[in-house]
Amino acid sequence: MKNFIYESKTKVIFGKNQIASLRDELVTRDVKSMLLVYGKVAIKKLGIYDEIVAITSELGIKLFEESGVQPNPDVSSVRSGIETCRNNEIDFVLAAGGGSVVDCAKSIAFGVFYEGNVWDVYLRKGDSQKSLPIGVIITLAATGSETNGNSVISNDETNEKRAIAYSHSVPQFAIIDPEYTLHVNHHHTIAGSIDIIMHILEQFFSNTENTDTSDYMSIGVMKSVIKNTNKIVNGVDNYDIRSNISWASTLGLNWILGIDKVGDWATHRLSYVLTKEYGITHGYALAMIYTSWAKVALKYNPETMGRRLDILGEGLFDGAKGIDVLNALDNLFTSWGASVRMKNELTLNNEQITDMVDNALALGNVGTITIIDKEKAFEIFSIANEV
Repeated sequence: MKNFIYESKTKVIFGKNQIASLRDELVTRDVKSMLLVYGKVAIKKLGIYDEIVAITSELGIKLFEESGVQPNPDVSSVRSGIETCRNNEIDFVLAAGGGSVVDCAKSIAFGVFYEGNVWDVYLRKGDSQKSLPIGVIITLAATGSETNGNSVISNDETNEKRAIAYSHSVPQFAIIDPEYTLHVNHHHTIAGSIDIIMHILEQFFSNTENTDTSDYMSIGVMKSVIKNTNKIVNGVDNYDIRSNISWASTLGLNWILGIDKVGDWATHRLSYVLTKEYGITHGYALAMIYTSWAKVALKYNPETMGRRLDILGEGLFDGAKGIDVLNALDNLFTSWGASVRMKNELTLNNEQITDMVDNALALGNVGTITIIDKEKAFEIFSIANEV
């Protein structure tokens, strides 16, 4: 286990009708002028928008909007939001929606103070030092963005999707009402559950040794996601089921499960090209290539991967070991309706795979279990391209 400092900067306000708490949170922070960042219609259908308007009107807060944020948010929305903030002396940013909305809000909030092209930050050509304060009302259990400093932004002009993380981008509060997630369609519910599991696995598979506590915590959270998602797949859905998945989403990426180790994250970096170039929903893109990554990692680092797979198999898959654990994971995702190979959804030749590799590794090699260079990335995508 490595040395660490863990600090949770986000006040989590969890449960039914907790949006009422927004008033006190805005008063506490003496908000005068606020930018509301959201998608298309979801927060209006759920009544969230009207609640925000009523609260800000009562408090005399000037309310400005950056709406229409897309899944895999484009940097154009970030630039628009930055301009609104600068022109109206915005002192607080509120994100209401899923992970894409939250990521866009984070980028806007730190982009206000960045003098250059905000996209340069995602290309590691520039750096951010500060951010406007951020609050979140989350409507989708998936990314865990409500309690971390990560943001993932796309650039439609260059056909890229890149990520950055800053401690000053961690939201100050997160309102999590699982009732909102009852309205999420089946496709995105399953994608969210896969994303939660993948966040945990990216931290679980690590070269760091003697991390029993977080390993078993990770297995426990994944067991909850699997149990409750299976209920939904089998036609049972209610507030308690969604509550467990929502809390698992937050725990999955508030770093409590990975602060004691060095995670891998290669699969996330490799998957971005699938969502950006081929429009595959993020969770499903991860499912398409995860076990292909794991097979390559097992080939080049059999000791660490073998040990980790055995722990995972013991906790999740009735004592399965080695490659059987990967087969069990594939079977799980398949039972949820996800494809576990690219070939099931896409027809790709070697030239297209090479282009994917170049895009995915444009900022350099990825991974820690084994370093994924272009040769290994091609191997991963090729395995995922097999039937």
